[in-house]
Amino acid sequence: MNRKIFAACTAFLLGASAWLPIAEAAGFTEVQPYMTDYKIGFTDGAKLVTSPIYDGYSRYSSYTTVTKAGKYGLLDNKTGKEMTPAIWDSIELITSGKIAIVQKGGWFQYLDLTTGKLSTTKYAGGHAYYLSAKHDTVVAMIGQTSTLLDSSGKVLIPPFAGKLSMVQLIDPAMESDESAEPVRYFLGSTTNQITLYDPVTFAPTFTLKNASLIPNEGGPKTAYLKVRSGGKEGLVGVDGKYALAPNYKALYFLNNGFVRVEGEKGVGLWKGGKMLVEPQYTDVGTEFNQPDVYTTMTKDSITYHSLSKGTAQTFKKGAEILANHHVLGQDPKTGLYGIAEIGGETIVPFTYPRIEGPPAARLLIRSDGKKGLIPGWEQPMAEPTVWFDSLTTIGGTYSMLSIQDGKRIGLYSDSKGWIFEPQENTVIRYDQKSNRILVENSTDHTTMAYGFDGRIINDTEPREEALTDYVTTAGSIEKGFVLVDIKTQKPISKAYRSLYFEGGEMKLIVAMDEKVADLYTPQGELLTKDIQIPLQGQMDQSQSPVVFTKMDNNLYSAGAKAGSAKVALVRIADGQLQPVSDFEYVGVSAKFTTGHSLMLLQRPDGTHDVWTNKNGQITRTLDKVSAVETATGLDNVFVQRGTDWDVYSPEGQRLTSKSYRALKYLTTGKTGAIFYQDQQTGLYGLLKEDGTVLTAAKFESIALAKDVFPGQGNEAAGGIPTYVYTTSQQFGYLDREGQELFQTAFLTKKPTITYRPMNTQSFPSYASQMRQNPLELLSFDKPYSWPADVPSEQKFFANLALYLGLPKGAGKQAVLTEMAAKGIIPANPDRVAVNDEDMFALSYFMETGQVNKMTAAQLWEWAGKRGLVVERGGMSYYQTMDLYREYHEMFFRELLRTPAGKRAAKAKSLSAATLTAAQQQMLTPMILVNGKAWEELALPLPQSVWANVSSTLVDEYNKQAAQLLAAYLKQNP
Repeated sequence: MNRKIFAACTAFLLGASAWLPIAEAAGFTEVQPYMTDYKIGFTDGAKLVTSPIYDGYSRYSSYTTVTKAGKYGLLDNKTGKEMTPAIWDSIELITSGKIAIVQKGGWFQYLDLTTGKLSTTKYAGGHAYYLSAKHDTVVAMIGQTSTLLDSSGKVLIPPFAGKLSMVQLIDPAMESDESAEPVRYFLGSTTNQITLYDPVTFAPTFTLKNASLIPNEGGPKTAYLKVRSGGKEGLVGVDGKYALAPNYKALYFLNNGFVRVEGEKGVGLWKGGKMLVEPQYTDVGTEFNQPDVYTTMTKDSITYHSLSKGTAQTFKKGAEILANHHVLGQDPKTGLYGIAEIGGETIVPFTYPRIEGPPAARLLIRSDGKKGLIPGWEQPMAEPTVWFDSLTTIGGTYSMLSIQDGKRIGLYSDSKGWIFEPQENTVIRYDQKSNRILVENSTDHTTMAYGFDGRIINDTEPREEALTDYVTTAGSIEKGFVLVDIKTQKPISKAYRSLYFEGGEMKLIVAMDEKVADLYTPQGELLTKDIQIPLQGQMDQSQSPVVFTKMDNNLYSAGAKAGSAKVALVRIADGQLQPVSDFEYVGVSAKFTTGHSLMLLQRPDGTHDVWTNKNGQITRTLDKVSAVETATGLDNVFVQRGTDWDVYSPEGQRLTSKSYRALKYLTTGKTGAIFYQDQQTGLYGLLKEDGTVLTAAKFESIALAKDVFPGQGNEAAGGIPTYVYTTSQQFGYLDREGQELFQTAFLTKKPTITYRPMNTQSFPSYASQMRQNPLELLSFDKPYSWPADVPSEQKFFANLALYLGLPKGAGKQAVLTEMAAKGIIPANPDRVAVNDEDMFALSYFMETGQVNKMTAAQLWEWAGKRGLVVERGGMSYYQTMDLYREYHEMFFRELLRTPAGKRAAKAKSLSAATLTAAQQQMLTPMILVNGKAWEELALPLPQSVWANVSSTLVDEYNKQAAQLLAAYLKQNP
């Protein structure tokens, strides 16, 4: 695979030698890129084999293309030898070959990579083609003189005065088979003849004089060459004989082997050696997915023909083909509409004066104005039996239609036909929240729900569903669901809001109420008698509402006693829940290393205790830590206390002898090390996976070589460096053991730093930051905050408490109670979280100062128009979803849309010394280094340069902050 790398800029002068050798340098198996002044050069590890003059490169198996000032050159991967200088507009390397196609201006040449010789002939074009399994890749050089080479440079078709074309031809017997694979040929064209070459031997198969090829580029598959001879067009087979003599003005390949023929008197149709209709019509046509059907047209009519049946049916012009060989059209004599099967009988008599549709549906209109539905693609064709006055689409799609006839209402599915015909006392409405169609019947007081596929959704009706071999469920959403013993057919549980079976290692039935869940064995035995399982906030079908972890061959989760919000770690064993910890926590989550599971129990202050298997027992191995991070491929964990990070074993043993400002696992997939930042100096080094020091903290940056220079090779194979480092003066490589392999000067001249203008048009990252977390840039009349080391749910409710006039530490339950007391959300003593609908109601209150009186459907519609409805979907989304961060963003966006919020919002003055990661991410796109964008830098600027750049950048932002805020508020009313 070829990967492109670009070096964007030069940087600050910190005098250093051009190359600093490392003692006993072993050298690299292939030359590797290095970077000086943000230009790329190449080294073999012992010496610099090229100067740092390149802007970018693309790595191939044996060669590397390099770019310089927009031009391309070529280097040998083993030696770094310059195969051709960077003087070309493009270079195309032939896969597994020994030649390259080079271009300069409008001329192409080929370069023999074995001898280094360039073709003396210049061509108008040069292209590589896949030909066949025998000749994987061939190269056609085309111009006044043309030739064909294989990938080694061997001549397959000797140079001749003319043009080469690649043509694809299928077997004539396979023209109607869409899966038929064509054979690729090369065809030579000279001034008065064409020659087709055998695709294996490349010997001429035929030469046809007085003919020229008409290309079929991008056209349908065909078995014939279209040629021009004597000013007329014809068709030639692979045998060199005319299948259709060159007697016609124009020929056009259509689908399924049909050819449109234009003659002197009109248009005809040809296929497979036979003229189906002589060229005397206004036009002809075919149907893409119906190879048996073709049409002929006159000025006023269209005729549908069946090849297999030899029949023809004529309609007035404007007819259209429907499903299954049916045509909707007008009788050419009466002008009335009907439907006939091609080559068959009339299905709907030609007695209807009008039609309507699409897009919603095709309708036949009777003389009295009543309408009837023409069946869709998935329905059998028949004359309508139900007639009505009007139809309405539902939910913005054409899948389901509400049908009205007088006061009667019916429901029609495009895929299933009539769900029910028009009937009295019926109302149909679309519920946006559930994305369902609800049918309410006032006669029997029932409500039915339908999906857009026309199927009934039985949420409102009792249903049974087997969970295990022993237990099934029965009930409905309205009344709840109970567990039923399959053998006795008797209920064995109370009614729950929802039930599901957790399979795999868990093998538990989870029965959920509003706040907690009960657990049952597959046989239906209740496990949660005194302790229940708290649910994890807002639930969604794509994420589990309960956290389970398996350790020491037992299952663990969080448990809570009745009436208490505090949870404990519990073991599920011996038919019961056994507390392992005290009931002093407010939440639980799980993390996993390569060989261990960890349970993180959250304390009320936001810190966590870590529990894991130690010496065969589940033990609290860490307490009151700020954060725990795991990394794919690493068994040890990173633990944060305050601002200090350490490496710990999964059993809780501290492995590092000192704490660090930051830790990150760097892995190639086969080897890895831990990147660390020193607390005092801010410099970087590497630790082994066990936390012991691999290198001292003496580098300004360290990165995987494959991330800085993608595509450079597999370091595990040997001879390829693992890490890239920079200091204020040096660029270098480290091996997997942290040993320095190579050094050279990183910077030798001062960069030119410029800045984009800070206005709303050229500063999109400002608006993005304002949407995501305006607290990074604004202060309000209340001490809102979003500290990084506090869970998002806790931060959200702290800010919401301030908005409602409560103390910041009031807590979630106090906030929910206050919102219910104000009428913002419905009162519910079992409520443990807010959901989307609650946030819409809060937004309405913030906007209007009034409590929401709308129905749920009306509220969702209002929220949709206001841009509040979040589109969520996919497992990958839910694995990383932070619901309360989403709600935090929504809350502050809405606050900034209110007059009071706009008055209270003040732009913060930023400081380069305390710049947060989010602020830095917002500001850096405004930096240009030597005219190049910041995000194009392969390596960071030295810290001393960055200090000056960031100070200037922050100063400029602070000057513009008030105007940026005013412009943002104006654009987001």
